[in-house]
Amino acid sequence: HKLSTQIGTTRFLMNFLPPEKRPAAEIPFLQGRLNAAYTILNAHLAGRDWVVGAAPPIADLSLCGYLYYPEPYGFDRADWPQTDAWLDRISALPGWQHPYDLMQRAFTPAT
Repeated sequence: HKLSTQIGTTRFLMNFLPPEKRPAAEIPFLQGRLNAAYTILNAHLAGRDWVVGAAPPIADLSLCGYLYYPEPYGFDRADWPQTDAWLDRISALPGWQHPYDLMQRAFTPAT
């Protein structure tokens, strides 16, 4: 999948790197690639609850992590209704916790 690597990189460049060090050309490029990946995921989830099968497999958990982070990186859940509903289903699973609740925040966004 294309989500984790590209979201992680884009999120880092946009939020944790000082503004003067952000590579201006790379961010829109990565966001374009992410939009393509979001489109594929959103379309794939149409008419199904999970990425694979009738129960949430590891594929769903592998794909979703970065999509819960609040920092801006070009993803708005409202723009992707199938993905938004899928994320709600995942967060309703027993034992689910937000990624920031599972780890200490080692970095804070640059301002």
